[in-house]
Amino acid sequence: MSSVVAIVKSIVGQVFVISPEGARRVLVEGDRLFAGDQIDTGMSGAVSLELADGRTLDLGRDTQWSANAPDSSTDLSQATAQAAPSVAELQQAIAAGADPTTDLEATAAGATASGTGAAGGGHSFVMLNETAGSVDPSIGFPTAGLGFGTNALTNELGGQPTDPLTAAPLPSTLSLSATPTITEAGGVLTYTATVTQPSTSNLTVTLSNGAVITIPAGQVTGSVNVPLAPNDSPYIDPGQISVTVTGTTGGNNLIVTVDPTPAVTQITDTIDTTTVTLTAGETVTEGGQITYTATLTNPAQTPVTITLSNGSVITIEAGKSTGTVVVDTPANDVYTNGSTVSTTITGATGGNFENLVPNTTPAVTTITDSVDDTGVTLTATNTVTEGGQITYTATLTNPAQTPVTVTLSNGSVITIKAGESVGTVVVDTPANDVYVNGSTVTTTITGTTGGNFENLVPNTTPAVTTITDSVDTTTVTLTAPGDVSEGGQITYIATLSNKADTDVTLKLDNGSTIVIKAGETVGSVTVDAPGDDVFVDKSTQTVKIVETNGGNFEKLEVAGDGATTTVNDTIDKVDVVLTATTTVGEGGQIVYTASLVDKAGNPVTNTTNPLTVTLDNGQTITIGVGQSAGTASTVAPNDVYEGNQTVTTAITNVTGGAHFENLVPGTTPVNTTVTDTPGTTDTTTVTLTAPGEADEGGNITYTATLSNKAGSDLTLTLSNGDVITIAKGETTGQVTSKAPSDDVFKDAGPINVTINPDVVGGGFEKLDIAPGGATTQINDTIDKVDVVLTATKTVGEGGEIVYTATLVDKNGAPVTNITSPVTVTLDNNQVITIGVNQSSGTVSVVAPDDVYKGDQTVTTGIKEVAGGDHFENLVPGTDKVTTVVTDTPGTDNTTTVTLTAPSEVSEGGKITYTATLSNKADTDVTLTLDNKQTITIKAGETVGTVTVDAPGDDVFIDKSTQTVQITGTDGGNFEKLVVAGDGATTTINDTIDKVDVVLTATKTVGEGGEIVYTATLVDKNGAPVTNITSPVTVTLDNNQIITIGVNQSSGTVSVVAPDDVYKGDQTVTTGIKEVAGGAHFENLVPGTDKVTTVVTDTPGTDNTTTVTLTAPSEVSEGGKITYTATLSNKADTDVTLTLDNKQTITIKAGETVGTVTVDAPGDDVFIDKSTQTVQITGTNGGNFEKLVVAGDGATTTINDTIDKVDVVLTATKTVGEGGQIVY
Repeated sequence: MSSVVAIVKSIVGQVFVISPEGARRVLVEGDRLFAGDQIDTGMSGAVSLELADGRTLDLGRDTQWSANAPDSSTDLSQATAQAAPSVAELQQAIAAGADPTTDLEATAAGATASGTGAAGGGHSFVMLNETAGSVDPSIGFPTAGLGFGTNALTNELGGQPTDPLTAAPLPSTLSLSATPTITEAGGVLTYTATVTQPSTSNLTVTLSNGAVITIPAGQVTGSVNVPLAPNDSPYIDPGQISVTVTGTTGGNNLIVTVDPTPAVTQITDTIDTTTVTLTAGETVTEGGQITYTATLTNPAQTPVTITLSNGSVITIEAGKSTGTVVVDTPANDVYTNGSTVSTTITGATGGNFENLVPNTTPAVTTITDSVDDTGVTLTATNTVTEGGQITYTATLTNPAQTPVTVTLSNGSVITIKAGESVGTVVVDTPANDVYVNGSTVTTTITGTTGGNFENLVPNTTPAVTTITDSVDTTTVTLTAPGDVSEGGQITYIATLSNKADTDVTLKLDNGSTIVIKAGETVGSVTVDAPGDDVFVDKSTQTVKIVETNGGNFEKLEVAGDGATTTVNDTIDKVDVVLTATTTVGEGGQIVYTASLVDKAGNPVTNTTNPLTVTLDNGQTITIGVGQSAGTASTVAPNDVYEGNQTVTTAITNVTGGAHFENLVPGTTPVNTTVTDTPGTTDTTTVTLTAPGEADEGGNITYTATLSNKAGSDLTLTLSNGDVITIAKGETTGQVTSKAPSDDVFKDAGPINVTINPDVVGGGFEKLDIAPGGATTQINDTIDKVDVVLTATKTVGEGGEIVYTATLVDKNGAPVTNITSPVTVTLDNNQVITIGVNQSSGTVSVVAPDDVYKGDQTVTTGIKEVAGGDHFENLVPGTDKVTTVVTDTPGTDNTTTVTLTAPSEVSEGGKITYTATLSNKADTDVTLTLDNKQTITIKAGETVGTVTVDAPGDDVFIDKSTQTVQITGTDGGNFEKLVVAGDGATTTINDTIDKVDVVLTATKTVGEGGEIVYTATLVDKNGAPVTNITSPVTVTLDNNQIITIGVNQSSGTVSVVAPDDVYKGDQTVTTGIKEVAGGAHFENLVPGTDKVTTVVTDTPGTDNTTTVTLTAPSEVSEGGKITYTATLSNKADTDVTLTLDNKQTITIKAGETVGTVTVDAPGDDVFIDKSTQTVQITGTNGGNFEKLVVAGDGATTTINDTIDKVDVVLTATKTVGEGGQIVY
């Protein structure tokens, strides 16, 4: 027999035990655990174990415990005896299907030795107390007599015949079933009693509802129909009817064992509709209140909350069918805004109704206006000056809802905007004038519209404005022509700023009078201007108004400073006439006379200031005040020419005639003949000049200048052979000569030219030549000499190329007459020297031998030139020279190409392959690689690349190397192209990519259903990873294991969802505990997110929780009794238990035990030992699916405390003989 390690004391939820052989069963209270058993409490289970050594072990949810052999050396039969189950535990175990004949120790083994008794059945004496208690014979589970597989043995004597009546009775189990469900509408319930063995006589079964079933002899079933009266209601109130067997009679050959399981019929609701209807007052005045009433067709069992479309909420209390809420209407106002309010039910909850349906008909209330007056008052500017503006203001006593139009008696309209209470209009007063005419203006409101007022009432009081006169000034202005010619007339005009109301008379300070007629603004008078003459006597005349009369103006003012007229001269000419002596000898006197004559030729004498007449010979003549003429004398000239001459003189200027209107100087010159004086000679000088400098090859202009004008043409011959002619009457003449010729060398210097003495003509009495002549500096002009480079046109590889440097002038001719050597350095560092008096020089170099097929070209240019300082401008040529170097047959030069690549790269990255030539490509080179890629190296370059993808990035550890080689070459024009090296090798490194192990689970499952956990491998993009090469094991924190197989991306495991004892759903949360087997991944990351499954209650299967009340078996009178209530499962919420002694016990949520302590009956001296039994009469809370009170309460014996009562004897202390002694 296996050793008992522990006994199950209490269980919460479902707890499983697995035997060493792998058998799995559900534990119940009273189960025994043997060595090797393993407990799994699961997601929501818990168990309390009593170990063999008396200790208690509590195991919570998600716990595994292995039942190993007890650690006590005591005989385990002792532990078995000590841990024998209680009656209640044994009943529960049998009800759950346990067999006490196999699961418990054999009772015949006897008790373990106690005290000094021998083991194997021995015992010690036990003292029994007489308690006067009673024993309840109910054993709590059905029993039957012994059953046999064969007939019982009979005593057969002497061939006596067998009597069937003496046959042993058969065991038979009686079970009761019933119609499983019926609606609250009622009907018939059928109860069926079934036995496992038929009886030889009728078996009568009495039920707890009073019905009787008869199972006929030979049958195993019988039934009875029990009518169920209708109990239909609109409320959610499903129930059940539980019926049990209360007794049996008959069935003589059977030992009937009654299955205590009741026959339960579930009574289901029929869905009855309860309607809630909304009503309201039909009419209410604005500012009042609307009472909304919600009415149910059935009273509410729990409060009903009704939400209205206006946001209000009506609550109907439990037990009632109506509820109300009061809502304010919009406040009373002055506007026309009667309306209707329509309200509906938008939601209804509560009441415990099977189907609560809101009536959709709205509750409509009409809100009527209360008619309120709104006044409108007109005001205006109190006083305004004529010509000003009057502002009329209309004011409402309430703001307008729509625009209000107020019409005034003057035709104006005021608009008051919506939302405002004031509006204005501006009206012009009669125009301002210059006359006295003050007045008043009275305006009223004649009409109003708009505003949406209930009653708009205009105020009839007029708005009055006083219009006052403004004293306005009228001006009169005198004007006249700005100017007038002497001898003309001046008209004076007087102008009013306003029309005259009566005739206006104006007196002027020149004695004249102007009259402006009534109704007009203008009047005038004309007077004579001063007379005409030849003198400048322009003047101004200013006339003012000195007196005004009439016009009827408020105020008449004279504006301005009068009228001013300029009297202009009429222009009369006076001529200044010049005369002179007609003939005089050289050195004699010439008299010049200037005379003033008018337009008629008469002398003008009445001058008021002197006149000065200037002649072109520099002489001046003065004409004095009151004079008509004046004179001046000058000496006749003695000239340098041979013969008579004429002196001509004219007037150049006249001054001092500003007082004449038009003084005109005569323009006709006067001539005087001057005759030669014999025997006197005058000298004339001629001077030669030229530019100070000139460019070689240019022109030099020589100028000859006389000190006197030539009397006839003068011819001068120069020392360079050129001739200059000075024409008669001129003083200068010119000739242009060539400068020394242009060359390329630096050779500047001076040239001197003089006049030869042989002079011809001029008519001079004497002509002298100024000494020295004319000197000109001849400058170099900068002429370019080019250094031109040429070379051999064609040469074979290794032959000689001859370079020639030549000096040429601007015309392309060679320059030979050089005076110092010129050195020419080429860009190939060769040097050419051009010697003295040479025009060219040469140098030879060896032609190159290259690596390319075909001819090549060698191009060379001049780098620098030295030694050309004596040239004006020596210019090195910039044109390159080219020599074609032809291939030499049979000699190939080798070019190598090498392929390289990065030594390492990460997977999923890029590899750049680089091909490098040892010589530049002459044409594009195409290289073919063994990875099917090509590289192109451009002509003129040595390097080309191609970039390819490295092996794709994956999640596995797979570092590798790749070697790529050049398999083909094309192009480049090389004589010989060779691939160097063994290709390019690159190591492909792993990039560490994460693979997540993601856990998912069934979202929702019923109690006892299956929860499927799925572990999935996903990459960084969320895609499943399938190509794994070895299994991955995922261990969950509930110790379940998921295996993801080779080439699989996920795996699953299923567990049974817990079935708890509480109402409502529960959640099962699980996460990944560890992951194994992922060594081939670069980075395998177990998910940290927990998964949650909602386990829903399974309808119709309520798990029972029991509550048991215990108390001390005895207590002394006057002591305390502690009542302990114990739940078979922990409370989900606080549990309140009501006892029949009016006490209450509270068991806190999460606990199983609660207590209350009460006083035992008081201590007294009498023998009154008693018992008190307390029972649980009510339970509340705990959230259990089904809470059942177990047992018949707790009984406590109240023991007497032995209180002594003394019998005390007293007697009369003293008495006389014959007297009485009282005891």
